[in-house]
Amino acid sequence: MRTWGAERALGTSRLRAAGIDTAALDADVLLAHVVGVAKETLYAHPDTELSRGACDRYREMVVRRSRGEPVAYLRGWKEFYGLRFAVDPRVLIPRPETETLVDVARGHIAGRALTVADVGTGSGAVAIAIAAHEHRARIIATDISADALAVARANALSNHVADRVEFREGDLLAPLTEKVDVVVANLPYLRDDAPRALTGDRTSLAYEPRVAVLAGPDGLALVRQAVAGLPRVLAADGAAFFECDPPQAAEVAALLVPLGGAVHAARDLSGASRVVGVRRA
Repeated sequence: MRTWGAERALGTSRLRAAGIDTAALDADVLLAHVVGVAKETLYAHPDTELSRGACDRYREMVVRRSRGEPVAYLRGWKEFYGLRFAVDPRVLIPRPETETLVDVARGHIAGRALTVADVGTGSGAVAIAIAAHEHRARIIATDISADALAVARANALSNHVADRVEFREGDLLAPLTEKVDVVVANLPYLRDDAPRALTGDRTSLAYEPRVAVLAGPDGLALVRQAVAGLPRVLAADGAAFFECDPPQAAEVAALLVPLGGAVHAARDLSGASRVVGVRRA
């Protein structure tokens, strides 16, 4: 008989042997997902018997995780900004540091009835998080990937904001035909050669769509393209905020200076410059 406690121990051991740094946490999260309980329930009832079917499903997930497949893809969702987002290999997995972008945008919106464009929306995490908390804002979310937009639309429905987020397919700012008050963007910002150093059998980037992470020789190709398009779509008193790799912050700030207005950087919880923005008001 396999119990919750025994399978937790076995899963942790196998993941640790595979070199997964978060072996214990991942084993617990996956088992809790399979049996449909909170992790705390696993800890409180280690002698509960696991059915054969659940045991097989769990062990399969442990094998896939040992190869590097992200936990978020294995269980099909990721929490972001207190909301749950469906994710699969069509979209980048939302990262905790991107919550800084939402915080900065919300600080500027501050309850006003503004039109906000989320450029390169992916799973829709940023657009939907803003819509869920800024009820007067109108959100337009763009993405070049029809597959990503399908995921984003489903997430808007499940998070009850589909009536206030409009999804448009196209490259960066191209789908915008009107002036907007705010532009937010978490665009790909890794160098094209980054996967050689960052990916591998046990790195989530090996499983995520390349179009969602790579952006030219210096990682700024898409940011440059988006900034170049801002004069056409950004209101005279508008604001734009870009997530970036912290070492890129000074370069992104320099790109925004010609737009006029105050350029500034916001730090994430680790203290790194994560979001660079310009306020023209």
